[in-house]
Amino acid sequence: MSTTEPVKVGKIIDAHSLKGEVYFLSFAKDISWLEKGAELTLESFKVGGQKNYTITTFRPFKDGALIKFEGVNNRNQSEELKGAIVYVPDENFVSEPGDTIYLREVLNFEVVDEDGKSLGKVKEFNSNSIQDLLVIYTGTFSYEVPFVDEFIVEIQFEKSTIVMNFPLDLMDINRVV
Repeated sequence: MSTTEPVKVGKIIDAHSLKGEVYFLSFAKDISWLEKGAELTLESFKVGGQKNYTITTFRPFKDGALIKFEGVNNRNQSEELKGAIVYVPDENFVSEPGDTIYLREVLNFEVVDEDGKSLGKVKEFNSNSIQDLLVIYTGTFSYEVPFVDEFIVEIQFEKSTIVMNFPLDLMDINRVV
């Protein structure tokens, strides 16, 4: 397992078959990052904290996947995993050039206007069910801005900066605290 910060990605909802499969619910409803041989960390009080499990097979199911782990060979063993929170290393969430980025890739990026004036730093994310929102902290207050193409001028990964052009009234209208 990686030494980087683990990311909470889902939960084991239930045992699924007599052969030890489990139903994994993906919080993001995305399983594109799952692969055979990948190692997931499960955190459960039943299994005594955190333990790593290797995926032997998986297939899409509802808002997640049915997963078979190495060493989990019967329903009793899979029942023990029920309720476990699933984590993966954060390096699984680094986009390739040209791909849609993962929100966590812009965490702590400085947001600037087109003149280079600082509008704050991205400190967290939110959603209004229509779009993702950046929660930007100015040093005195936080506000939310939709993370949409219409407002994004450029993302400068090498400078950890997002150049945005949005109505500055959003800073007051969408003030968090």
